[in-house]
Amino acid sequence: MAWLEFLFLFIISFVIVFITVPQVRKYAHQWKLGNKPNGRRVHASAIPHLGGIGITCGILASLAAYEFLVEDSVFLFARVVPGISLIIILGLLDDILSLKALQKLTVQILAAFVLVFSGFKLVAGVPAIDGVAVYATLASTIFMVGVSNSMNLIDGHDGLAAGLCFISSAAFAVVAALAEAPDALLLSLATGGACLAFLIYNFPPAKIFMGDTGSMLLGICLALISCSLTAAKPSLYTFFAVFFILGIPMLDTMLAIARRLILRVPLFGADCMHIHHTLVSFGVSERQTLVLLYGMQAVFSFVGIFAVQGHLFSVILGTAILLVLFVVFLRWMTVSTRTEKEAPAKLAHDAFPSLDEIAK
Repeated sequence: MAWLEFLFLFIISFVIVFITVPQVRKYAHQWKLGNKPNGRRVHASAIPHLGGIGITCGILASLAAYEFLVEDSVFLFARVVPGISLIIILGLLDDILSLKALQKLTVQILAAFVLVFSGFKLVAGVPAIDGVAVYATLASTIFMVGVSNSMNLIDGHDGLAAGLCFISSAAFAVVAALAEAPDALLLSLATGGACLAFLIYNFPPAKIFMGDTGSMLLGICLALISCSLTAAKPSLYTFFAVFFILGIPMLDTMLAIARRLILRVPLFGADCMHIHHTLVSFGVSERQTLVLLYGMQAVFSFVGIFAVQGHLFSVILGTAILLVLFVVFLRWMTVSTRTEKEAPAKLAHDAFPSLDEIAK
């Protein structure tokens, strides 16, 4: 498939999202389907949170076009749709009804199983894992659920999830081109085009949120790209590269698990102590937070691109940066005077001061 045709698929995804999101926003306002002000958001007014519908339309349109342009596409659309349809339906229900964590996790695991048995498996480059079907299936399922939730967790700041996902998609596109993995390249371009278009409406101050529909879909798309790449170029270097390119979302997820275990709070409970919350609490502005995290994600992505080429130094450097950031942020999150219980109350207080304080 020529580069011009791949560029066309990127444009399809971008244009569909660009056109669809304003319409979704319009009807979401009419139907009053928006995020209500709360302590976790800086917005004082309701913002529609069904932008994921537009992202879904863009990605699916690009995948469908791929089937018409490429004869030997290995039925990518048919292999992908059953699994991600479960994720899309789950996201929509959660955006409208607010499902419980266990309900969401159950459907995510089911969707991951469907995708694994459709041929998407993470290849770790370790024969002891890859050579045993049970281990390979389990590892792939955990990975897909983990990446899907990592994007869901990081989606707590205007423009953050879409921006990080765009950077990761761009890096994956470069790696896929070098590895001559057309399916991974298509998924990267379709996902990247959707994210770039959505950023137009989601960059601070956001006019619309992607909701769980968008964040979980983007997460599962990144997981599918990762699986396709590790299968196209199986090695331990590719395995490490995937985690570097997914850097900030994966780091934030590991920090969430670690701090909740240390603070002895519910593992699946929501909190206001993610990386972006921590930076803002130290006085970093919203846009500075975005620039900083975009920059960190770009660094990880470059390290991943070099790592997949078999450069040991890149693997060592990427691992060292991840460990340093993990230790530093974990200390800030757990040693800080803001405890897990105090943080939501503090943020809610700052966002919605009392009438007496306003009068002063």
